[in-house]
Amino acid sequence: MSSKQQFRVTLPDGRKVFATGDTVDGAFSSFAKKYGRLYQQEEPMQEKKQCPTLKEFTKSVYRPSFMANLKPTTRRSYEYVLKAYVMPFLGDMRMDEITVAVIQDFYNKLASAQEYGYQKNLNAKTIERIRGLVSRIYSVAVEMKVVDETPFKNHLLKIRAERGTHHKALPDEEIDRVKREIPLLEDDEIRLYFAVLAYTGMRREEIMGLRWENIDLEKGVAYVRCTVTYPGCNKAVVQDDAKTGHSIRPVILPVPLVQILRPMQKESGYLYGGEDPWCYSRFSRRYEEGKRLLRIERFNNHDFRTTYGTQLKESGMSSALVADMMGHADTRMVETVYARTREEGILKQRAYLNELNEKYAKQN
Repeated sequence: MSSKQQFRVTLPDGRKVFATGDTVDGAFSSFAKKYGRLYQQEEPMQEKKQCPTLKEFTKSVYRPSFMANLKPTTRRSYEYVLKAYVMPFLGDMRMDEITVAVIQDFYNKLASAQEYGYQKNLNAKTIERIRGLVSRIYSVAVEMKVVDETPFKNHLLKIRAERGTHHKALPDEEIDRVKREIPLLEDDEIRLYFAVLAYTGMRREEIMGLRWENIDLEKGVAYVRCTVTYPGCNKAVVQDDAKTGHSIRPVILPVPLVQILRPMQKESGYLYGGEDPWCYSRFSRRYEEGKRLLRIERFNNHDFRTTYGTQLKESGMSSALVADMMGHADTRMVETVYARTREEGILKQRAYLNELNEKYAKQN
């Protein structure tokens, strides 16, 4: 008969016991089952790291890492959205406390923002843009294991708000009247601004950034090289780039516009301001005076841009070419805004439809 294996062992608490078994391995196995727990070093309880608030995460992670290199105009827009809408409602909440129900309540409050001290209720398009920004912040938090999932992608969420009305195109008769009256304006500055606005489809910041060095009247083309913006102040801020890479582009100058520009041509400087661009107050005065003189009441700067794009699209130009001419990165804006043909655009197809169906008409 084989003898038992036995070993005397001192336990952590000072007691002395025997580990016994048919084999050495068996002895220690039996010992481990009986006393092993006494040798397990319990890790000191680590306090669970608290999930940051949305404001803390945005300030420490998202803003410096994901907003710092955005275009200045885009960054300012994001900062405004965060300050005006997101942080007042959600900023002080821990990110893991922002649930689907909280987000739905957030959407509802934005849709009825006047009840919370805002000048007007937000429309669905604006709320969707706000949702997009906060959703991107949460996507980063998920990747960093700060939260387990993003509640912003839940299919139960609904934005119940008025549909946003986008910029509208001027009726053909209105833009025709304005173009005929622009050369009659006596004020050189006003005539110059509204001529470029009506004939090129350029953004306001692009028009304000135009320099004479970037205009070739012989070829009838201008080049968008920089922009001028007014980020919450009167002083003009010059950016040596445009809204996107696609915004840096040549712009065709129709003959009527060249005829207005030529007598005013200079060797260098901004079209609007000379050595330095107009400040905002000067721009605003010139713009409002021009609207009064041209009797423009229901339309703004961007409506002229929409008119330009709409007319190009109604002429049969492809969406890709319209996007290139207007400085859009892709055709989405063209298809959702300018492709929405006006009544005038539909009626322009009368001749084509008559020709298509001519053989079915009664012959006199």
